[in-house]
Amino acid sequence: MIILKNKLIILICLLLFAINNFSLANSQSAIQNGEELPANSQNAILNSEDVIVNSTDGYTNDLIYNENYDYSLSYDEEDNFEAMSLSGIVVEASEAYEYDNGYATAMAQNVKVKITDSRYKDAVYNIIYYLEDDYNTRLPMYKELKAGDRVYVYANFENGELVGEAFVQYYDKTAWMVLIVIIFSASIIIIGGKQGVKALLGLIITIAFVFYILIPGILDGKDPIALTILVSFLTIFATFLIISGFHKKTAGAILGTIAGVIAAGMIGGIFSELMQVTGINEHARMLSVSVPQDQEMFDFRGIMLAGIMISALGACMDVGMSIASSISELKKENPNMTSKMLIKSGMNIGKDVMGTMTNTLILAYVGSALTCILLYTINNFDLTTVLNQEDIAMEFLQSMAGSTGLVCTIPFTALISGLIIGNDYGNNSGTKRKGKLNDVSPEDEKVKIRYFRG
Repeated sequence: MIILKNKLIILICLLLFAINNFSLANSQSAIQNGEELPANSQNAILNSEDVIVNSTDGYTNDLIYNENYDYSLSYDEEDNFEAMSLSGIVVEASEAYEYDNGYATAMAQNVKVKITDSRYKDAVYNIIYYLEDDYNTRLPMYKELKAGDRVYVYANFENGELVGEAFVQYYDKTAWMVLIVIIFSASIIIIGGKQGVKALLGLIITIAFVFYILIPGILDGKDPIALTILVSFLTIFATFLIISGFHKKTAGAILGTIAGVIAAGMIGGIFSELMQVTGINEHARMLSVSVPQDQEMFDFRGIMLAGIMISALGACMDVGMSIASSISELKKENPNMTSKMLIKSGMNIGKDVMGTMTNTLILAYVGSALTCILLYTINNFDLTTVLNQEDIAMEFLQSMAGSTGLVCTIPFTALISGLIIGNDYGNNSGTKRKGKLNDVSPEDEKVKIRYFRG
């Protein structure tokens, strides 16, 4: 009797389990077909870990909320929306007020935006503009808009008609960016003169190499490390030749800088393997979502190493040219200086530069990761835990590898420049010296000797 009772209980449990699974399967099918669900079915789906939503090119903004405001998107295969970002100008703006969107209260404005984009020129949209962050209303992300402000409006269109509501995507900062670029360029030209113009030209070429060779190449699936080495070489050659022309000091600076950048890449590659740093941070995850299914995933570790070399490139170029130029000037002023003396002087100059430049790199990386560091610190993570987070480990590796590459640039540049420039501007015997020293007569030399001996 007891055995029969136990079997009956087991049978009832199995039956209930089958009914529950059948109901859940029907609910999932209903979501994919756009059907409305009962509240209990919605909660069951939202709490299930096995829900699969088939995404399509278009989707509706129908949100299914449970009591904790978790939601899922309901996709509609028949939707054929075209999402656009359109420039516009605010023609009217209300005072900020508290707006209840159904699950939270946030500060907002009612704004009227007139589209200036040629595609929907002069169209006017009434928009609710939220002034606070979507995830935490304690964060005042945006300032109030006013009439005359230029913005970008994001909207979905179907057959030329607005679908749903438009919203302000972001404040148009382009004009201010152009202004600060003008101030930057003017300061370089005013202070640097002809050399400042050359520096600007080198900067423009560098940006062109990055955005027209490196970025498109990585997006096309090419090896990011090989591309970065190519772009680095092109940048170094183009910049130094524009600034200094064809001189021995240019050759020394080029070779020393290349050595430093390669050293930074090697240190990054070796220790990323030892530390098992993958290069996959939050931005990498966001990028991975945008990769089509038929396209090979990006090499995020390679992209991280490419970032290390690109980050170190500017500092290595700075140090390389500084040392090579200093050695060249020393040789001009004193043609009797041998290669050994020039190398020693270059190393001494490099040591002084090293102290400040390494600080520059380290502080730059710390500054970029400051918010992330604060996040872990406020949650009382110990130092070991903080350093072992992927984001922090990546910044740490970039700063250390970049700084190591910078340090390696110093001896390479001093050695190469000293050897190349050592025999320049006349030989070391003093019999065929050029410059001011040839103007000194033998009698003057005797007077100088007596003077210095007292």
